[in-house]
Amino acid sequence: METRKVRTKAELRRIIGKFLRDPNRGISINLFADVCGVNEAHMRDVFIYETENMGEYLQRRVSKGYDAWIQGEVAIMQNKDRTKFVEFRREAKPRMARTTGLQVINGEIKIRVGINNMNDYTNQTLDEQLKGR
Repeated sequence: METRKVRTKAELRRIIGKFLRDPNRGISINLFADVCGVNEAHMRDVFIYETENMGEYLQRRVSKGYDAWIQGEVAIMQNKDRTKFVEFRREAKPRMARTTGLQVINGEIKIRVGINNMNDYTNQTLDEQLKGR
């Protein structure tokens, strides 16, 4: 069994904040909170509104849930009555897509082309790279 690295609080705030603000993330905040095993309102307070402090419990849970989501271990399923629920897959199937973007390398802006995981928000945006975050 693979042990996962728990992300730092600053890194997790940046990644999950960006993830939860994206309307095309592929999972609702309520279902993502279910994957993580935490309260949805508390997750919103910590990552979106930034009114609460992040405890170690929330840090570990959200880091583990986010890793499961980006590695394709979680699928969103729908019942006949159109209610949605989370199901853990036996075999991981991450969502991959062609991407293009800009990247700062040695002070120069370069074009980045490749195939990336659609659910991975760990890459910094060009704005974050230029600001040196």
